[in-house]
Amino acid sequence: MRLEFLRLFEFRNFDRLELPLRPRLNFFVGENGQGKTNLVEAVHLLSRGVSFRPATAQNFLFHRGPHISPRARVDGRFVKGELSYKVEMTLESGRKSALINGKKSNSGDLLRSFPTVLFSPESLAAIKEGPDQRRQLIDEIVLSCDPKQGQLIREYSRALKSRNRLLKNIAEGIGPRRDQEASLESLNRIYFLLSTHMTAARTKSIREIMPAFADAMKFISDDTVGDISVDYVISDESALQWSESQIFDALQKRHQELELAELSYGGSLVGPHKHDIKFLLAGNDSRFYSSQGQQRALILALKIAQIVYHQSIHQTYPVLLLDDVLSELDSKKRENLMRFLEGVSAQILITSTDLAWSDHFGADRNAVFEVRAGTVNPRALHSDEGTSEGIEDSPLDKEI
Repeated sequence: MRLEFLRLFEFRNFDRLELPLRPRLNFFVGENGQGKTNLVEAVHLLSRGVSFRPATAQNFLFHRGPHISPRARVDGRFVKGELSYKVEMTLESGRKSALINGKKSNSGDLLRSFPTVLFSPESLAAIKEGPDQRRQLIDEIVLSCDPKQGQLIREYSRALKSRNRLLKNIAEGIGPRRDQEASLESLNRIYFLLSTHMTAARTKSIREIMPAFADAMKFISDDTVGDISVDYVISDESALQWSESQIFDALQKRHQELELAELSYGGSLVGPHKHDIKFLLAGNDSRFYSSQGQQRALILALKIAQIVYHQSIHQTYPVLLLDDVLSELDSKKRENLMRFLEGVSAQILITSTDLAWSDHFGADRNAVFEVRAGTVNPRALHSDEGTSEGIEDSPLDKEI
């Protein structure tokens, strides 16, 4: 799959832009604050229906002096085999809407149709951040393996929101307590089933991606790292190997223990939104026993494993979005990531403040663009800036 072109209308700091994209590498170079991340964000919107950074529809609108555009639009055409799909995303203050080949669509439709994998500085920092970032990493893998699970995640989120509202009403004495508690009891049956299914989807994905994750970690660390593993933790217990019935029983038990605390607190204290994921290096929790470089290597390996795993399931690579991650990696990890990217037949969009990597790719299917103050201009690649001849498959690809 690849994106043939990207068209922006009054989006972020871009007034008008029509940008043909190359089938392999598209390297966007420029100083900070010029709009590079906005381009990656636009592709993420087309393929996911959401941004990967905190934003409201108002944030997407173009500013012309004191005036703010009433709407922004992002268009693109994805090609999958012999088929092409025109995707249009309109963003207005308070709402957004998407069309696929002129037909109204939602984020689930986009996710199922146009897979992407994002690398960003935020994802590389996920281990040392809070558990929410680590849960998000795993949910990305769940969706990569089976985009239909997006419906499960949305249903769980809605059930959690409804449950929190009922608990808050009870805690604050809003409405008849007996009616609120009856509604809560009815909702709990659905909520804990969804919680069980979502937890099981996460643990299944972790188990299945582990071989590729271990191989990727060895690949980018040149076999200098010890054993790695991932654990899924519920109430301080390892739940990675639990069956669905074990997960359900554990959630029910925890609910009984915390039921009064939830009613007093006014929010849900039990469920997948409270679970944690541990990345273990030589048996130790990497949050506390690994260097920042090792932590970044672990997340980088996880993202590489996600790409390889996606290809093994779907027989095609997702579009890869790498937003300003090169400066976050040391020279050795950059080189190893580059070797991996050279060996996969995926379309790649990279942003950076310098051209340190452009010479690793030839000019035939690749392009470098300079981004400056909301404008994008192609930069010529000379023949001596690299060649695609002699590039071997990634060692990881040979495993699949």
